[in-house]
Amino acid sequence: MNNTQINDAYINYKSEITRYLSHIVKQPQDAEDLAQECFIRLMNVTVDIPEDRLLYYLKRIARNLAMDSFRRQTRTLKRDSRLEAPTHHFDTPHLEINEGVDDLVSHINNTEHRKILELRLIHGYSIKETAELVNRSEGMIKSSVFHAVNRIRAKVIS
Repeated sequence: MNNTQINDAYINYKSEITRYLSHIVKQPQDAEDLAQECFIRLMNVTVDIPEDRLLYYLKRIARNLAMDSFRRQTRTLKRDSRLEAPTHHFDTPHLEINEGVDDLVSHINNTEHRKILELRLIHGYSIKETAELVNRSEGMIKSSVFHAVNRIRAKVIS
């Protein structure tokens, strides 16, 4: 699409797309942000969209952006709730297991590897979530877990 077509689409459909998104996300500022993103995505479209299909196309982009936003919020809430959840030991076997895990993890001298292993194995974060939490690449997370587990094996088996 050329700039003139995008400008015309923005003028003609911005308020309708924003209103549409407001019904989905219920937050005016979020709806406004998503509407802006919707038109940014339209600028990156390489095929010509017929005028009679443009509003449908924009609504489809808007709906997908809203769904992506909901998914991000849900993942963030789940991650944050796991970080804030207190750990309670109601039974002795569970406490003994945690002490055993702590003993195994104590064999790892590298504090970053230890932290990554705890996030992955004890707290149950995915590789991607762990990478985001420690601000490292997913490959680095995999490598750290690999080296940490090998270190534990060497200490425990020997």
